[in-house]
Amino acid sequence: MQKFPLKKGLSDAKDLHEEIDEYIDVLMGHINPPISDGVDTLFEVSSTYLARAKEIEIKLLERERSGSIQTGDELKKFRTGELRSFIELCKSAQNQGSRRITIALSELNLKDS
Repeated sequence: MQKFPLKKGLSDAKDLHEEIDEYIDVLMGHINPPISDGVDTLFEVSSTYLARAKEIEIKLLERERSGSIQTGDELKKFRTGELRSFIELCKSAQNQGSRRITIALSELNLKDS
């Protein structure tokens, strides 16, 4: 279960592009994140965005398997291009968020000692 809601389902490639563009703006610090959870914010936001990206990917793969998306289709190009890059960005942000949490916990432990 995620800490904040995101869009659901699939739309056309243009709308999906706009959706992940907004998420990229958040991860890059251009706009404020949808939650403020202290040191956990980057990890929580990137994990939620990654889950949404994987949901989109799964739904697109299902459509490709069923034959409703053909080679050269805008949605296939989106999945193999922008979406794949966005997934990698989310994974990097998630790793960075995890490191921030680890550092904060280490500093807290040193302070308590």
